[in-house]
Amino acid sequence: MEQKTLIVSCVEYYSFLKNIPANKVFLSFRQASILTMLLESNTNFPEMDLDFYAGMIDGVISIESDAEENEYLHYKERISLVSQVASMLEKKHHLDAVEACAMYYESHTAEMVSEDSTGYYQKMAEEIFAMVEAE
Repeated sequence: MEQKTLIVSCVEYYSFLKNIPANKVFLSFRQASILTMLLESNTNFPEMDLDFYAGMIDGVISIESDAEENEYLHYKERISLVSQVASMLEKKHHLDAVEACAMYYESHTAEMVSEDSTGYYQKMAEEIFAMVEAE
């Protein structure tokens, strides 16, 4: 799996599993060096799926319980959208995958896209990209 796709997929899927906004998941992954672990694991185990990575992350973070409710159901839509936006950022600003994901997830726009209730996950990638660029 391509690095950017792996990062975005793991962030959005974990957001769904734990009922936490994706932008906060990304920041947590970055602070706990989980992004590096994911990329290294992908090199060693390229055939693994998102459940493998979610289990690996849980092992590192040692979260005791899963969310009882889930307000982040549209993670699949966000994986596609955010991957496209990160690719645009990567290309325009000559960033690597981690830097492009950081630029996106650290934006106010990412906070809005992370919340299902805003409906931003339904917007076109170009519109989200323009919003990030305008910040």
